[in-house]
Amino acid sequence: MIAFSPGISKPGEERPFKSVISMSANGFLLDAEETVSTSHTFAKELGCEGSAQEIMDCLRGFDTKSIIKAASKLLGPRGPNGITMAGELFPISNQEELRERKDPVRLMIGTTIYELGGGHMNADVVFRVLGIANKEECWEKYLEDLKSGQFDPQYDEPSQEIIVASQVYARYIAEIGGESYIYKYENTVHGFHTQDAHLVLGMHEWEKDENELWLSRAYPRYFANFINGKPPASNWSRYNPQLMNYYSVNRSRSDNVFPHMEYGYYKELIQYYENLVEYDKNLSIAKKQTMDAPVQYKSLNATGNVQDFLESLSVVEIVVFFIIAVIIFYVVCCLCNCYTWFCCCCGCRKNQG
Repeated sequence: MIAFSPGISKPGEERPFKSVISMSANGFLLDAEETVSTSHTFAKELGCEGSAQEIMDCLRGFDTKSIIKAASKLLGPRGPNGITMAGELFPISNQEELRERKDPVRLMIGTTIYELGGGHMNADVVFRVLGIANKEECWEKYLEDLKSGQFDPQYDEPSQEIIVASQVYARYIAEIGGESYIYKYENTVHGFHTQDAHLVLGMHEWEKDENELWLSRAYPRYFANFINGKPPASNWSRYNPQLMNYYSVNRSRSDNVFPHMEYGYYKELIQYYENLVEYDKNLSIAKKQTMDAPVQYKSLNATGNVQDFLESLSVVEIVVFFIIAVIIFYVVCCLCNCYTWFCCCCGCRKNQG
């Protein structure tokens, strides 16, 4: 994300990063308001309240272990994490601004077959990658689609964010004429989030089987080739948004499987979110049209057809007109000091005499 930030790659200046490698990354950029709210909640956990300076002075009285413990209690074992979209580093309001520049970098990006797993975590994190404006309505639609079975992502929301982010940035670079490569690490023995990084770093928490031994030699070479300005592999073609082509990184000696090109990178998942983006845009247009529409009034043309006018009224309008008529009649009768049509007429006539 830093490579795309206008705070680092300033508009009109040459990009400081010419090549970018991203392994199972989601960006995790947070709104400034969200960060401020979380920071105050976290500080309150340690009994620190007041202005920003007062909170910082208070937090300095705690050791690192106490601060991490409080943050983990509030944000979970993986917290705190994320980068705030504010200040000099990320002077943006949404992630779409990271994809506005038209001078591309070289990009190698990808995911693992399982990522963080399946299930539902009740978090609309994918929306921040796509720049969804109508979050509440789109989230409601997402939940309805899950419940009805119209959409089965097979991954939890943070995993979906990683997958969608990979495709979005690979497509962005390709569409502005750049060189992007996307992969899916599909070895099922250790295919969860970041487990493929062990093969690149040469550090392993487990005994490698014969397939992983082969991958431990080939996989790092892909990254080395890319860093040296070459395609990651001789049979690995650039990403084409229409083909959604990706490099399947896997080795199975028993099934005679080697790394190769495939097509339709998470096609159903990507298609769903493309449709959701369109749904969001249509909602925004509808809201704008409603706000801009002039107030409409029904009027009775004296030369027109009274029957047509009456037939055009809705039931609600008829009820409203009836209530108004009753109120006016009641007020007139009160002014005449009587409460029936007969008394009102007689009383008025009497007063007039």
